[in-house]
Amino acid sequence: MKRVNYQKGAFTVELAFGMTILIIMMFFIGDLAALLSAKTQSGQVSYAIATATKERSRFFEGRHTLSEDDFDLLNSIAGDMLEHQAPEKQDGYGITIEGFDDKGSESFTKPFDDNETCQPSTSIEHLGHLRPKREDGVMFPIYQVTICIKMEGTSQYFPGMRYVKSSSVLPGR
Repeated sequence: MKRVNYQKGAFTVELAFGMTILIIMMFFIGDLAALLSAKTQSGQVSYAIATATKERSRFFEGRHTLSEDDFDLLNSIAGDMLEHQAPEKQDGYGITIEGFDDKGSESFTKPFDDNETCQPSTSIEHLGHLRPKREDGVMFPIYQVTICIKMEGTSQYFPGMRYVKSSSVLPGR
């Protein structure tokens, strides 16, 4: 009978540990859901901007090279898309647009607010083998758009989880 009296408060201690672990797991699952949502969002925006970059040669007298004006226009479109999807992400994103044609490669970047740049995993020069070739020998350009979104919450304190990025590579027309 005395043995039961020595265990007063054991249930409370176990409950406190169990609730602490449960709360930590809930925060982790919430951060994981936000991470996957941001990854999906960056993938959609990068593909949309890559498609707009590819199709722009039809509307700009067949010009395949990118310019600063083109980048500014595409950057504002990306900002608007991110603002409509999640207004808090509009300022916390970076974008890199690269083009590779017969004249070489060009790259334009909008860094994050803290001047950290959004770099693609693979540079466009290493993707030259993806350029399509017509029967008459004409090589089409390729374009790569990389969108990086800053992550908020506890995941930003882990290495490699400060931001998510997604790249889309498409051939030009």
